[in-house]
Amino acid sequence: MPDDFGYFGKGLSGYTHYMQAFDRNKGGGKKPDGGKGGCLTIVLLILLLTCFGALLKL
Repeated sequence: MPDDFGYFGKGLSGYTHYMQAFDRNKGGGKKPDGGKGGCLTIVLLILLLTCFGALLKL
């Protein structure tokens, strides 16, 4: 591990500041909340409930 992190400083303090900036700018590897998965889940749930309701009427 290099000792000098330039703008962020040297040693452990520089490394800590560098990683905080990296996580803030890149999201830290976390996936964003929501998105297409939520819409797909709702559509599938409506389809499932519709089919289940149709089966109960038979």
